[in-house]
Amino acid sequence: MNKLKIGFIGTGSFARRAHYPSLARIEQAELVAVCGRSRIERVNEIAEQFNVKHRYLDYHKMLAEVEMDAVFAIMRPTKGLTQIACDILAAGKHLFIEKPPAMTVEEMKIMVDTARRSGRATMVGFNRRHIPVLVEAKRQVDERGVGAVVATFYKHELKNDWSEGSKLLSNGIHSVDALRWLAGSEVKEIVSATSKAFTDHDNAWYAMVRFENGVVGTLLTNYSMGCRANTFELHGNEISAFVNLDESAVIYRDGKMSTPTVIDAKAIAGSDEFIEHYGLRNQARHFVESILAGRKPMPDFEDALKTMMLVERIEKGGM
Repeated sequence: MNKLKIGFIGTGSFARRAHYPSLARIEQAELVAVCGRSRIERVNEIAEQFNVKHRYLDYHKMLAEVEMDAVFAIMRPTKGLTQIACDILAAGKHLFIEKPPAMTVEEMKIMVDTARRSGRATMVGFNRRHIPVLVEAKRQVDERGVGAVVATFYKHELKNDWSEGSKLLSNGIHSVDALRWLAGSEVKEIVSATSKAFTDHDNAWYAMVRFENGVVGTLLTNYSMGCRANTFELHGNEISAFVNLDESAVIYRDGKMSTPTVIDAKAIAGSDEFIEHYGLRNQARHFVESILAGRKPMPDFEDALKTMMLVERIEKGGM
């Protein structure tokens, strides 16, 4: 297999901004079909832009009629993603989906079981694992041994406009997953607190997590803040990295606060384009190359289930 033939379900703004352009820049990927839900004119527009032959409004027909190896299904889980994902896997296709992968842990378990039975590869778009500046900061701290990690997600979204799930599930889950990845271990114990910050609904979640390898992780999320900020800290043996995904990683060694190493987020990515410095093309390439090489893409559904379970425990106060 020289190229991975990919069908794509989804015509939303993020798919058009991030996923279609990312796949178009991967030599080993070939987009062979586009499927929308209701607007054929949007499907045609995307197909023309990315030179895709087959166009559908029914994903069942797409799966039955077009030869393909994998599917990108980019949609919110409130739109019936669990059933769609199971249908794709049952049809024998590898599958990439966005976060959050499901609305509940129970839905995620159904998807995991279906993936196991199908024997197909899966991946969830937790792109923080593929952002160049964070990957490099993690590499440098891991060389000395990581001891503590911190993940934050701050936004100003007081309105509860995602009625079927919390902000932690819909958005903050990125930082929950990154906390697990940065720690490099499974959860041992957790304490957490939830608050209604200037609202009548839960919109702030805080947690401390002890991992099995002894690393302590701290999660800070709040949706009543004055700006959007997604930051990380990694602390190891005489090394600390402070990472702002939009700007840089500042790394201190040996207690020398006056001489940090600064890694520019866009310079290390080699581009100031969103899909490059935010890891979107990297994660798509990881999915494609992993399948072509017979490796497991990460995070797969089983790993994403562990992130979903941690989200649930944080929401329930650590229970």
